[in-house]
Amino acid sequence: WLKPCRLEEKKKGCAHLQRGSRSREAAGRRSRAAMFDDNKKIGIGCCGMGCLCLFLGVFLLFDRTLLALGNVAFLLGLGLLMGKKVVKFFFRREKWKGSTSFFLGIAIIIFGWPFFGFLIELYGVWKLFAAFLPNLLNSLQFMVPGASIVLNTWPISVAVNAIKENRRLPL
Repeated sequence: WLKPCRLEEKKKGCAHLQRGSRSREAAGRRSRAAMFDDNKKIGIGCCGMGCLCLFLGVFLLFDRTLLALGNVAFLLGLGLLMGKKVVKFFFRREKWKGSTSFFLGIAIIIFGWPFFGFLIELYGVWKLFAAFLPNLLNSLQFMVPGASIVLNTWPISVAVNAIKENRRLPL
C-alpha cells in the first residue's frame, strides 16, 4: 500500500508521507464504525430480541412469560441505546399518560392478565412513540430492501398513510 519512492526520497523519510492518504481513508472508516459503540450495538440487539419475544408472545396466545421477557429486553435495550436520557424520556410531564399506561400494562401482564395488559401497554407505546413513527416508516421504506413493497400493500398502506398524515414534532 506504500507507493514506491526513489532511493534519495527514502533517505529523506518520505515513506510516512506516502501512507497519509491511506490512513485518512482508514480514519474515515473508523469514525463511521465508531458511530455505534458497544452499548448501542447491544441495545439494538436487546430491542430486537424484545420485539421478537413480544411478537411470539402475541402469536402464542398471549404467553405471559414471553410478553414479560420481551418487555424487560425492550426496556433494557432502550436504556442501553439512550443512556441517561431514557429516564428523561419516560418521565417528562407531557408523556405521563403514555408512561403510566406502558408500565401499568407491564405490571398487569406480570400479575396474570396478559391480554388486557398488552392492550394497555399498546396504548402506552402509541402515546410514547407516535411522534417517531413517521420517521421510522420513512427510514424503513428507503433503507430496508423490500419494505416499501410490504408497506404499500393495501391493508398496511392505509395505516401507514394515516400515521404519516398525523406527523407532529415531539415537544
